[in-house]
Amino acid sequence: MATMCDTPRPPGPTIARPRWGVLYGAAFSPLAALAVVEVASPPNAVRTLLRCVLAMVAFAGMAVWVRGSRTALDMLDWRACAGATVSVRVVQSERSRPLVGLDAPGFSPAWTEEERELALR
Repeated sequence: MATMCDTPRPPGPTIARPRWGVLYGAAFSPLAALAVVEVASPPNAVRTLLRCVLAMVAFAGMAVWVRGSRTALDMLDWRACAGATVSVRVVQSERSRPLVGLDAPGFSPAWTEEERELALR
C-alpha cells in the first residue's frame, strides 16, 4: 500500500528534532529537588514555600521547552511531499449595495398592506 509520500526526502537542511532530554531535565530536576525537600523536612512555612517554587519552576521549564521546540514538534509528522498536497480554499465575497429606501425601484417587501400599516404607526 502506498503512503502519502513514496519519494525520498530531497537533500537539504535537516529538520531539528525535539530535544527530549532537555524536557526531562527541565521537568525532573525540580521534582528531584522537591523529593529532597520532603526528605529533609524543613519547617512547615519553608516547606510550603519550596513546594510552590519548585512546582512553578517545573511548569516554567516545560513551558520554555515547548516554546523552544514548537517548530520541531510541528515537523514531526510533516512529510516531504505534504506541501504539494495541501490545498487552500479561498472564498470571495462581494459588498452588498445599500438600500436607498423603501420606495426604491425594485424593492418589494414581503409584508401585506395591513402589516405595513401596523408597522408604520
